[in-house]
Amino acid sequence: MMNLLGAQPIFTKKKNGNYVMEIDNRFFDIDEEVKTVMQALSEAENYAQASNLYNKFTREFYSEEDFTFYSTELLKRFDLKNKKKSFLLFEKILIPEKAAGKIAQLIAFLFNPTFFWIAFTSLILFSIYNIFFDNNTNTSGNFSVSIIYTFALYFVTIIFHEFGHVAACRKFTGKNGGIGFGIYILYPVFYSNISAVWHATKQQKIIANLAGIYMQLWFVLAFYLLGRYTGNSFFTAFSKVMVFMCFMQILPFIRSDGYWLLSDLTGVANLLEKSGKKVNEFLKNPTAFFKTKDYIDYYLFLYGVFNLLFVISFAYFEIRYNYVAILDYPFYIWDLSQQFLNGNWHKIEFDVKYFSVTLFYYIIYSYGKQIFQKIFGYSAEKTS
Repeated sequence: MMNLLGAQPIFTKKKNGNYVMEIDNRFFDIDEEVKTVMQALSEAENYAQASNLYNKFTREFYSEEDFTFYSTELLKRFDLKNKKKSFLLFEKILIPEKAAGKIAQLIAFLFNPTFFWIAFTSLILFSIYNIFFDNNTNTSGNFSVSIIYTFALYFVTIIFHEFGHVAACRKFTGKNGGIGFGIYILYPVFYSNISAVWHATKQQKIIANLAGIYMQLWFVLAFYLLGRYTGNSFFTAFSKVMVFMCFMQILPFIRSDGYWLLSDLTGVANLLEKSGKKVNEFLKNPTAFFKTKDYIDYYLFLYGVFNLLFVISFAYFEIRYNYVAILDYPFYIWDLSQQFLNGNWHKIEFDVKYFSVTLFYYIIYSYGKQIFQKIFGYSAEKTS
């Protein structure tokens, strides 16, 4: 029997009295009234049955015509017929959800909330010491590490990063998705499907979003201790590289852990796009913008402004204080490519000072692409 929704929704009640509705792998925050409508639609084959069920649930009387109009308008809001587009250009599941869930169970104990917060805080403090106060390796940001060994070890930590997300999601919701590989912009990335965390509490969402970095911070400690024990400076240098990588992932300005953390905490999807639109609305008509009484609009505006200021400030400091590395970067990458193509992989080293330069070029590419699309997209619209 096919219901009017075409899928069966799952409802989870939240502390504020609202519900999380999961339907066809999409998640919505709804109130009691909407939940009642959706429940009626999910148990009926036609609107006559649905209106009768709704009247039965609410002990009110709505005609079939009124209920049909109201529910149809409501469904337009959810736009269930259009599948949500992925921000990835390509994606492929590598570890199916069942296998990922079984493996993740082995580390589920790490996500007991009390243990998690004590361990996470301790690892953060150790990472600060590692970067700013440890004198066993050069802390000026100019030390180098072998690229081939770094990529190999970083790949291992990334796998554990994704299993961390899966383990936390499974522990708190009893559900999890798979682990896959995709292309974001032009960069290869790994990802895990933890959309079920929408059913979790706010604290559990925070833990699930921090779970990946949390697992990598354990590696920061492990590689540091291994370097100190063996006297091999590569491991201590790599532990510092890991701290930088974790910091970049927690920034809420790109679609990484920090971005999803902020999105889940505020319940606002597509933060970057929506905040950009709010900033544009303000620039076009500041007076009209501040007449709105929806605090979400102000939040999106502030996020967009802060995002823009962060990008501008970062670019300014890079250009002013790291301009030599910026100018040298294309030649540096060319030399690395030549070494790679010539098979001298064991000799390839990456200077840590180029991490920030890499981010600088990514920002230039990202914003340049947006400006290009706006200019030429607008021109195409005018000529059509």
